[in-house]
Amino acid sequence: RLTALEGVQRAEILGARTFAMRIWLKPDRMAALNISPAQVRQALAANNYLAAIGQTKGALVQVNLTADTDLRSVAEFENLVIREQDGALVRLKDIASVVLGAEDYDTEVRFSGQTAVFMGIFPLPNANAIDVIQRVRAEMALIEKDLPVGLAARIAYDATDYINNAIQEVIKTLTETLLIVVVIIFLFLGSLRSVIVPVIAIPISLIGGIFLMQVFGFTVNLLTLLAIVLSVGLVVDDAIVVVENVERHLREGQRPFDAAILSARELVGPIIAMTLTLIAVYTPIGLQGGLTGSLFREFAFTLAGAVTISGIVALTLSPMMASKLLNAEDEQHWLPAHVNAAFDRLRIFYGRLLNGALTARPAVYLVWAALFALVPPMWMFSAQELAPGEDQGVIFGIVNASANATLDQTSQFASAANDVFMGVPETDFTFQITFPTSGFGGMVTKPWSERERTVFQILPEVQQKLGQIPGIEMFPVTPPALPGGGQFPVEFVIASTADAEDILDIAKQVQLKAMQSGMFAFPPIIDVKIDQPQAEIVIDRDKVADLGLN
Repeated sequence: RLTALEGVQRAEILGARTFAMRIWLKPDRMAALNISPAQVRQALAANNYLAAIGQTKGALVQVNLTADTDLRSVAEFENLVIREQDGALVRLKDIASVVLGAEDYDTEVRFSGQTAVFMGIFPLPNANAIDVIQRVRAEMALIEKDLPVGLAARIAYDATDYINNAIQEVIKTLTETLLIVVVIIFLFLGSLRSVIVPVIAIPISLIGGIFLMQVFGFTVNLLTLLAIVLSVGLVVDDAIVVVENVERHLREGQRPFDAAILSARELVGPIIAMTLTLIAVYTPIGLQGGLTGSLFREFAFTLAGAVTISGIVALTLSPMMASKLLNAEDEQHWLPAHVNAAFDRLRIFYGRLLNGALTARPAVYLVWAALFALVPPMWMFSAQELAPGEDQGVIFGIVNASANATLDQTSQFASAANDVFMGVPETDFTFQITFPTSGFGGMVTKPWSERERTVFQILPEVQQKLGQIPGIEMFPVTPPALPGGGQFPVEFVIASTADAEDILDIAKQVQLKAMQSGMFAFPPIIDVKIDQPQAEIVIDRDKVADLGLN
């Protein structure tokens, strides 16, 4: 049902255990009754199979025939006759325990310590993840009504929670930006009539940018919303220039209509030049190749589109509105006068500073040369990353056990790791998938509004406690802010034609040196299991022949 939803690529089940009839043989009982495993296998093969024996045909009808040749319940398997000798029947229950269990026991899945089955929902590449999860949640509500008593369903980890929270933060920032821009415009223009023109230009330019997003097939996401936030400060510039120029002509005695026409004619060249300059700055970002281009293409084109619309608005709508709203008799508010006076004092201070710098040109040149020389080393030694880490409300843990570990052993230590996660006050719930020699798990934190610490503050505490668990190595990590090729920032690849044992020794030496350097928070993982122990059985062929065995 979930796979059939629009936008869902596949629903992958993790940790599912297919039902199977498990027959646990009792060697002591088999030896006492002189029954071998081969006899049990032969009896099962002869008495448990599906058969289609054909059909009967009459003059008017034909009927397909089936035979009841398979065993369906624990009781039927237990009563299966393995051998009959002198009237005595040996049944399967006499030499084995029969239970309805799992097909294999190589995987263990737990949700907050309880046995569970996980299902991963993967959306299509061109699908909107937020729309997909909304459909999944709606369908899960219907599925949960049909579940048997004692079985419950819950969405363990939803990656769109972080996206939704980030979008809400961007919308909040957009609202704050609009308010701040309006206040600043009023402080410097000095009248409500003057403020109306650029304030009207902002939403029109943003709506035009969103229209271009629809034309190019862009979606509303974090990067396009970021472009809209940044464009608020850009799209208002042209309208402010127009208003200032119209007011200048009004003070010179021009009528409002003539002042608007003259202002538009004078500013055609500068506004077009400003618009083209901004487009030339942002468009190349969207034309880049690789991951950077894929990520920032919508951001760059949305920003360039909003700036283009703002230029058109500044040359058409803004002059028309200015001709209707502005006049020479508008009384200036007292607050802008104080603001302008403060900036006059700042201008005078800057002029004095500039005059002092010009009188000491050799010192200025020396400072300029030193700063210019520092640019390459500062660039080389600065930390570089595609995107900074983000608190996404989840910490993953990668389990690495010894090569000869069993599921029972690894599960025991993984349970200790689960206790570490559950011991964190900010934990909402935990999840685990355990295999014999490896595993994967983690914790999902409470919503951001219900906790004070970030995952980056929680991570060192969890890492220190996980490092004290014997038998396994578990490394807590946070998901990357942007998709990448690997989970870890540093990867070592050892390529050689030497024997596997020699390569393993080299890998262990690299691991030891890495830890001794003090630059690594936890030891590097050797991801190739080439140290699996094995035992060789040496057959005494003479003794086999003497006993009549093969």
